[in-house]
Amino acid sequence: MNFQREHWSGSYDRTNLPRFHCPRCSKGRLHARQDYVEAQPQYSKDECNHPDWEPGWDVERFHMTMQCNESVCGEIVVISGDITVAEYYDGEIDSWALVALLRPRSFFPAPPIIVCPKEVPALVVDQLKVSFQLFWVDLNACANRLRISVELLLDHFGIPRTTITKKAKQERLDLHGRIAIFDKTSPEHAPTLTALRLIGNLGSHGEDVNREALLDAFEIYEHSLAELCGQRSARIDQLRKKLIASKGKGGI
Repeated sequence: MNFQREHWSGSYDRTNLPRFHCPRCSKGRLHARQDYVEAQPQYSKDECNHPDWEPGWDVERFHMTMQCNESVCGEIVVISGDITVAEYYDGEIDSWALVALLRPRSFFPAPPIIVCPKEVPALVVDQLKVSFQLFWVDLNACANRLRISVELLLDHFGIPRTTITKKAKQERLDLHGRIAIFDKTSPEHAPTLTALRLIGNLGSHGEDVNREALLDAFEIYEHSLAELCGQRSARIDQLRKKLIASKGKGGI
């Protein structure tokens, strides 16, 4: 699947939820079931009587489920969160208006933000699945899981975690050092891992990770995983050569 950035904005019109890919089968799309529930706590209702009340004061929660449309799968995804108010320009009335948007705080199980080729090591995939879950809860923790997945990806490619110093002592390599070694054999992908390391460092050190930057990281990671593990370029090159050899007829 192509990276669909608009799916991950974080706030959605209830009548126009993205058709997320199923977290179980990946082929199906999630559609909303008829069990949407929203509620407003009493303290928020009471504040409506305040003379300075504004729509943004309201506190409302919601929960609902979505279901995979593949009949052989039918996975159920549970969503919960709050409702926020956003301002938009309504051209029909030539004025600004307010719209209520769903702001999910949890998805379980979480839809995949990127596709993982089947050749991606299971340990890497496990960390990515956790990052998909954390995306809705804590962007910093999500970025940290991406960083951990990079460490495990380097394990898969045989990049050592330690080195021997000039004094013949074993010393632990940090991620920066491991990527430097990886750069010698895969210079075209090392910058992607460096970018993931940097955003992961922000999350690990408690600095706020920007949603757009995190989505950038996911998008470039998807490309690198397809190249490194899925061998997308090799597959395309093979198909290209087959078409040329058959003069466009294929089948050989």
